[in-house]
Amino acid sequence: MINKVLFDLDGTFIDSAHDLVKSANDLYLLHKKPLISFEDGRAVASDGIRAFLNLRFDEALDKYASLTDEFIDIYKGNILNNPVLFDGILDLVNFLDNKEIGWGIVTNKHRCFVEVILKFINLDERCEILICGDDGIDPKPSPDMLISACKSLGVLPKEVIYVGDAQKDITSSKAAKIYSILACYGYLKKDDYIETWGADALINHPSEVPKLIKELG
Repeated sequence: MINKVLFDLDGTFIDSAHDLVKSANDLYLLHKKPLISFEDGRAVASDGIRAFLNLRFDEALDKYASLTDEFIDIYKGNILNNPVLFDGILDLVNFLDNKEIGWGIVTNKHRCFVEVILKFINLDERCEILICGDDGIDPKPSPDMLISACKSLGVLPKEVIYVGDAQKDITSSKAAKIYSILACYGYLKKDDYIETWGADALINHPSEVPKLIKELG
């Protein structure tokens, strides 16, 4: 029986690509680098700040630590421009709450950003657990954050499903022995070979999750 549903954030729960791409372009502009298209930025929006740096900088030549700090400072000013729930996520959250199935967020994103976003969209008090990339736990693709979430919630991995839109999400959940759902509506790249990732289920819309929960229960 499924008792908990955990979500990745960017590309799964929240469509934050607009704010991330704008932040990246603001950084490129400061360093006189060519700007990227929204489509190119969206493709790496689930991959963290380093992925944006890699599009225009060279780690062997540029100081990624200081560039990361710059990106974070810029993103703090853009973070609430366009953070929206993916279509169907609010309905899914309402379904889970009505069925008394707890839900939470497990993301590599920094806590300071996630807490601001969840509060802005009025879901901070409904989120049962939040584990972030700077909480001192090995981030995805390590299974450690998901294992920690299960322990904190007092549930077995077989009682949990994890929804994410990137290969690291599937790798993490499989290693944690958690049922993995790939959100194909998220930030997949054109050359992603998702059939090789080994996800337990693929969905094109959050409305498909309740049926999977029923089948698993």
